[in-house]
Amino acid sequence: MALSRQSITLTTGRANQKQRTRRALIEAAFQLSREGRTPTMPDVAEEALVSPATAYRYFPNMPALMLEVATRESQPRIDDVLAALPEDPEDRIDTLVSTVSGFQFENEALWRAVLSAILERWQAQVDVPEPERVPIRGSHRLESVATALAPLVETLPPDQHRRLIMATTLVCGVEAMVSARDACGLDPAEAKEVIRWAARALQRAAVQESRSGRGAEVPETVAS
Repeated sequence: MALSRQSITLTTGRANQKQRTRRALIEAAFQLSREGRTPTMPDVAEEALVSPATAYRYFPNMPALMLEVATRESQPRIDDVLAALPEDPEDRIDTLVSTVSGFQFENEALWRAVLSAILERWQAQVDVPEPERVPIRGSHRLESVATALAPLVETLPPDQHRRLIMATTLVCGVEAMVSARDACGLDPAEAKEVIRWAARALQRAAVQESRSGRGAEVPETVAS
Protein backbone atom coordinates (compact mmCIF):
# COMPACT_ATOMS: atom_id res chain seq x y z
CA MET A 1 0.00 0.00 0.00
CA ALA A 2 1.38 3.41 -0.94
CA LEU A 3 2.33 5.73 1.89
CA SER A 4 1.13 9.31 1.98
CA ARG A 5 3.64 12.07 1.44
CA GLN A 6 3.48 12.97 5.14
CA SER A 7 4.00 9.33 6.16
CA ILE A 8 7.07 9.12 3.94
CA THR A 9 8.36 12.38 5.42
CA LEU A 10 8.08 11.03 8.94
CA THR A 11 9.34 7.50 8.41
CA THR A 12 12.39 7.95 6.23
CA GLY A 13 15.78 9.43 6.92
CA ARG A 14 16.36 11.12 10.25
CA ALA A 15 13.12 9.93 11.81
CA ASN A 16 13.77 11.20 15.34
CA GLN A 17 14.71 14.66 14.11
CA LYS A 18 11.63 14.79 11.92
CA GLN A 19 9.38 13.83 14.82
CA ARG A 20 10.96 16.58 16.91
CA THR A 21 10.38 19.09 14.13
CA ARG A 22 6.77 18.05 13.81
CA ARG A 23 6.25 18.37 17.57
CA ALA A 24 7.94 21.78 17.52
CA LEU A 25 5.52 23.01 14.85
CA ILE A 26 2.51 21.76 16.80
CA GLU A 27 3.79 23.33 20.02
CA ALA A 28 4.49 26.62 18.22
CA ALA A 29 0.97 26.77 16.77
CA PHE A 30 -0.48 25.95 20.19
CA GLN A 31 1.57 28.66 21.91
CA LEU A 32 0.70 31.33 19.35
CA SER A 33 -3.00 30.51 19.64
CA ARG A 34 -2.81 30.76 23.43
CA GLU A 35 -1.53 34.31 22.95
CA GLY A 36 -4.77 35.12 21.13
CA ARG A 37 -3.18 35.22 17.71
CA THR A 38 -4.40 33.68 14.47
CA PRO A 39 -1.08 32.25 13.30
CA THR A 40 0.02 31.79 9.72
CA MET A 41 2.42 29.08 8.62
CA PRO A 42 5.33 31.56 8.47
CA ASP A 43 4.49 32.64 12.04
CA VAL A 44 4.55 29.05 13.21
CA ALA A 45 7.77 28.32 11.34
CA GLU A 46 9.48 31.32 12.93
CA GLU A 47 8.33 30.29 16.41
CA ALA A 48 9.54 26.72 15.80
CA LEU A 49 12.89 27.97 14.41
CA VAL A 50 12.44 26.35 11.00
CA SER A 51 11.84 27.72 7.53
CA PRO A 52 8.31 28.06 6.09
CA ALA A 53 9.30 25.55 3.40
CA THR A 54 10.14 23.03 6.11
CA ALA A 55 6.83 23.67 7.87
CA TYR A 56 4.90 23.03 4.65
CA ARG A 57 6.64 19.68 4.23
CA TYR A 58 5.01 18.54 7.47
CA PHE A 59 1.61 20.23 7.14
CA PRO A 60 0.15 21.24 3.76
CA ASN A 61 -1.77 24.20 5.23
CA MET A 62 -2.82 25.84 8.50
CA PRO A 63 -6.15 23.99 8.79
CA ALA A 64 -4.29 20.67 8.81
CA LEU A 65 -1.92 21.95 11.48
CA MET A 66 -4.64 23.46 13.68
CA LEU A 67 -6.71 20.29 13.59
CA GLU A 68 -3.62 18.37 14.69
CA VAL A 69 -3.10 20.85 17.53
CA ALA A 70 -6.70 20.43 18.65
CA THR A 71 -6.46 16.66 18.64
CA ARG A 72 -3.29 16.72 20.70
CA GLU A 73 -4.84 19.19 23.14
CA SER A 74 -8.22 17.54 23.64
CA GLN A 75 -8.10 13.81 23.06
CA PRO A 76 -5.93 12.81 26.07
CA ARG A 77 -8.09 14.92 28.41
CA ILE A 78 -11.31 13.44 27.10
CA ASP A 79 -9.94 9.91 27.21
CA ASP A 80 -8.96 10.41 30.86
CA VAL A 81 -12.47 11.62 31.67
CA LEU A 82 -14.13 8.73 29.84
CA ALA A 83 -12.01 6.24 31.77
CA ALA A 84 -13.31 7.55 35.11
CA LEU A 85 -16.93 8.56 34.49
CA PRO A 86 -19.32 8.26 37.46
CA GLU A 87 -22.16 5.76 37.40
CA ASP A 88 -25.10 8.17 37.40
CA PRO A 89 -26.08 8.98 33.78
CA GLU A 90 -26.72 12.65 34.46
CA ASP A 91 -23.41 13.04 36.27
CA ARG A 92 -21.65 11.26 33.40
CA ILE A 93 -22.76 13.68 30.71
CA ASP A 94 -22.25 16.66 32.99
CA THR A 95 -18.68 15.56 33.69
CA LEU A 96 -17.90 15.18 30.00
CA VAL A 97 -19.53 18.43 28.90
CA SER A 98 -17.97 20.36 31.76
CA THR A 99 -14.51 19.05 30.85
CA VAL A 100 -14.84 19.85 27.14
CA SER A 101 -16.24 23.31 27.80
CA GLY A 102 -13.56 23.95 30.38
CA PHE A 103 -10.53 23.38 28.18
CA GLN A 104 -12.15 25.08 25.20
CA PHE A 105 -12.85 28.25 27.15
CA GLU A 106 -9.32 28.11 28.52
CA ASN A 107 -7.99 28.58 24.99
CA GLU A 108 -10.81 30.14 23.02
CA ALA A 109 -8.49 31.43 20.29
CA LEU A 110 -7.25 27.93 19.52
CA TRP A 111 -10.74 26.50 19.22
CA ARG A 112 -11.96 29.35 17.06
CA ALA A 113 -9.00 28.62 14.79
CA VAL A 114 -10.03 24.96 14.78
CA LEU A 115 -13.57 25.87 13.77
CA SER A 116 -12.20 28.09 11.02
CA ALA A 117 -10.10 25.16 9.79
CA ILE A 118 -13.14 22.87 9.77
CA LEU A 119 -15.18 25.38 7.79
CA GLU A 120 -12.32 25.88 5.34
CA ARG A 121 -12.13 22.13 4.77
CA TRP A 122 -15.85 22.06 4.04
CA GLN A 123 -15.63 25.04 1.70
CA ALA A 124 -12.82 23.39 -0.24
CA GLN A 125 -15.19 20.52 -1.08
CA VAL A 126 -18.35 22.50 -1.75
CA ASP A 127 -18.39 21.49 -5.42
CA VAL A 128 -17.62 17.83 -4.71
CA PRO A 129 -20.68 15.50 -4.64
CA GLU A 130 -21.44 14.77 -1.01
CA PRO A 131 -20.92 10.97 -1.26
CA GLU A 132 -17.39 11.65 -2.57
CA ARG A 133 -16.34 14.21 0.05
CA VAL A 134 -13.58 13.46 2.52
CA PRO A 135 -14.90 13.80 6.11
CA ILE A 136 -13.95 17.22 7.45
CA ARG A 137 -13.58 16.05 11.04
CA GLY A 138 -13.32 12.94 13.14
CA SER A 139 -16.02 11.29 15.25
CA HIS A 140 -14.33 11.59 18.65
CA ARG A 141 -16.90 14.00 20.13
CA LEU A 142 -19.86 11.92 18.97
CA GLU A 143 -18.27 8.73 20.30
CA SER A 144 -17.47 10.41 23.64
CA VAL A 145 -21.08 11.55 24.08
CA ALA A 146 -22.30 8.05 23.20
CA THR A 147 -19.99 6.60 25.85
CA ALA A 148 -21.26 9.02 28.49
CA LEU A 149 -24.89 8.22 27.64
CA ALA A 150 -24.35 4.46 27.30
CA PRO A 151 -26.14 3.57 30.60
CA LEU A 152 -29.39 4.95 29.16
CA VAL A 153 -29.44 2.31 26.43
CA GLU A 154 -31.50 0.14 28.81
CA THR A 155 -33.85 3.01 29.66
CA LEU A 156 -34.61 4.62 26.32
CA PRO A 157 -35.91 3.12 23.06
CA PRO A 158 -33.11 2.83 20.47
CA ASP A 159 -34.35 5.69 18.27
CA GLN A 160 -34.77 7.97 21.26
CA HIS A 161 -31.36 7.05 22.65
CA ARG A 162 -29.77 7.85 19.30
CA ARG A 163 -31.60 11.16 19.11
CA LEU A 164 -30.39 12.09 22.58
CA ILE A 165 -26.79 11.38 21.58
CA MET A 166 -27.14 13.56 18.48
CA ALA A 167 -28.86 16.39 20.35
CA THR A 168 -26.28 16.38 23.13
CA THR A 169 -23.48 16.50 20.57
CA LEU A 170 -25.10 19.65 19.16
CA VAL A 171 -25.02 21.52 22.48
CA CYS A 172 -21.40 20.86 23.41
CA GLY A 173 -18.12 21.48 21.65
CA VAL A 174 -16.66 24.38 19.74
CA GLU A 175 -19.86 25.35 17.90
CA ALA A 176 -21.73 25.66 21.19
CA MET A 177 -18.86 27.70 22.63
CA VAL A 178 -18.97 30.19 19.75
CA SER A 179 -22.78 30.44 19.85
CA ALA A 180 -22.79 31.05 23.59
CA ARG A 181 -20.13 33.73 23.31
CA ASP A 182 -21.17 35.50 20.09
CA ALA A 183 -24.91 34.92 19.57
CA CYS A 184 -25.80 34.98 23.29
CA GLY A 185 -23.09 37.39 24.43
CA LEU A 186 -22.25 35.34 27.53
CA ASP A 187 -19.01 35.51 29.46
CA PRO A 188 -17.09 32.21 29.62
CA ALA A 189 -18.30 31.24 33.10
CA GLU A 190 -21.99 31.71 32.31
CA ALA A 191 -21.57 30.19 28.85
CA LYS A 192 -20.12 27.03 30.39
CA GLU A 193 -23.02 26.77 32.86
CA VAL A 194 -25.60 27.23 30.10
CA ILE A 195 -23.97 24.48 28.02
CA ARG A 196 -23.97 22.13 31.01
CA TRP A 197 -27.62 22.98 31.72
CA ALA A 198 -28.60 22.28 28.12
CA ALA A 199 -27.00 18.82 28.17
CA ARG A 200 -28.71 17.91 31.46
CA ALA A 201 -32.04 19.28 30.25
CA LEU A 202 -31.93 17.16 27.10
CA GLN A 203 -31.28 14.03 29.12
CA ARG A 204 -34.07 14.76 31.59
CA ALA A 205 -36.50 15.45 28.74
CA ALA A 206 -35.58 12.19 27.01
CA VAL A 207 -36.04 10.16 30.19
CA GLN A 208 -39.36 11.87 30.93
CA GLU A 209 -40.60 11.18 27.40
CA SER A 210 -39.71 7.53 27.76
CA ARG A 211 -41.51 7.24 31.09
CA SER A 212 -44.62 8.90 29.68
CA GLY A 213 -44.63 6.58 26.66
CA ARG A 214 -44.17 9.39 24.15
CA GLY A 215 -41.23 7.67 22.48
CA ALA A 216 -39.01 9.85 20.33
CA GLU A 217 -41.62 12.55 19.85
CA VAL A 218 -40.08 15.97 20.46
CA PRO A 219 -41.99 17.77 23.27
CA GLU A 220 -43.31 21.24 22.51
CA THR A 221 -41.30 22.80 25.35
CA VAL A 222 -38.07 21.49 23.78
CA ALA A 223 -38.99 22.21 20.16
CA SER A 224 -40.11 25.79 20.77
